[in-house]
Amino acid sequence: MDNELLFFICGGILAVSAVLVTFAGLKLQNFPGRALPVVIIWFAVLAGASSTFAVLHAEDEQEHKAHELEKEGEKIEETEGQPHENEAGTEEEEPVEPGGGAQEGNAGGASTTLQLAADPTALAFDKTELTAKPGKVTIDFDNPSAIPHNVVIEKDGKELAGFAPIAEGEESVSADLEAGTYTFICSVPGHAQAGMEGTLTVK
Repeated sequence: MDNELLFFICGGILAVSAVLVTFAGLKLQNFPGRALPVVIIWFAVLAGASSTFAVLHAEDEQEHKAHELEKEGEKIEETEGQPHENEAGTEEEEPVEPGGGAQEGNAGGASTTLQLAADPTALAFDKTELTAKPGKVTIDFDNPSAIPHNVVIEKDGKELAGFAPIAEGEESVSADLEAGTYTFICSVPGHAQAGMEGTLTVK
């Protein structure tokens, strides 16, 4: 039995118990009387169990999300590592510009590296607006907080790239982006809703 089902069971029992106690209080003059300690303990146990399973369910969701992001990242790495073929069917090496200049991304533009950090004490990024040129866009993320955070790039609600949450560390996320408006968020449950999101404009 998973944590989500246990949470709903405990929450349902808690709701039913509250209705029954309210009904008994209206119908019985001396209720709860001597049963007051038992009623208090009963509700305390149900409330504690509901809270515990809610937290465990949130952790399960976070682990599942991190696993999906890791699999998506592996697919992107495999795709980027495959050699391109020209029309004649022969492998064609990508040109390397001399002098370490900006490389061309798959979207046809130069590489752009952006800096982003998490607030040490609050659920917030240090920037809510980022701008890049079309092509390979990399976001270097610094999280000085002990609270795990990550960065996921989205377009119309669809995840394009991201990494698993980290605490007190640094990580990067890259994606080949065409001109348009994108969203970057922290995908840890509740963090984006608390304000950890922003707009990435590629132009």
